[in-house]
Amino acid sequence: MQQGRRRHYFVTGASSGIGLSLARSLAGQGHDVTATGQRAPADLSPDFPDIAYHQLDLSGPAAPLIALAAPADRVVLAAGTGFYRPLEHEDPAALTQAMAVNLGSVIRLLHGLYPTLARQAGRVALLGSVADKGSAGMPVYSASKGALAGLARSLSAEWADRITVRYYRLWPTRTPMHARAGYDARKIDWLLMDPDRVARFVIDHLEGGGRASKTISPLTMVGRR
Repeated sequence: MQQGRRRHYFVTGASSGIGLSLARSLAGQGHDVTATGQRAPADLSPDFPDIAYHQLDLSGPAAPLIALAAPADRVVLAAGTGFYRPLEHEDPAALTQAMAVNLGSVIRLLHGLYPTLARQAGRVALLGSVADKGSAGMPVYSASKGALAGLARSLSAEWADRITVRYYRLWPTRTPMHARAGYDARKIDWLLMDPDRVARFVIDHLEGGGRASKTISPLTMVGRR
């Protein structure tokens, strides 16, 4: 097992994409994993790992989410949603959902988990995007990730002596989110990162040392398996 100690990880967005890769990698390393996702258990991929999985709407009440995550000493928030469309074409319900999932749920969860994370000297990974500095065609998603980056910087400084908080600014990655967002990723497939490699990098960096904010790009992956 990496770092020689069994940890309890809580992972959101685990039913697909990077979250699924994280769950597989962590379970494979022998860690305890509790995870949430949008899909019903019957709809998970056949090779989904044998972990504690719960279907949960992150835009709903925070109490169930906090209760599930409370035993964990490692929290990796990989869930994300959004659409590739200009603001004037945005759907109000989808706008509200994106901000609730990408930002609101993170704030409410970390607020509720502070006592247990501080007691365990816990570590938190927030998965962001290179779109956090603004991206035409996806302003709502960009705004939510920009706010997430600001939250991460604030908490990394505020909790520095108690809880490790790291923010990962991700280059586009080969996940189902592109299709759900209405973007044809085939035109950029050649530059998309592999979610399994991204997951391994996040786990290694979170458990090791390094900067509080890290951009993960194809260049970052050079020389890594």
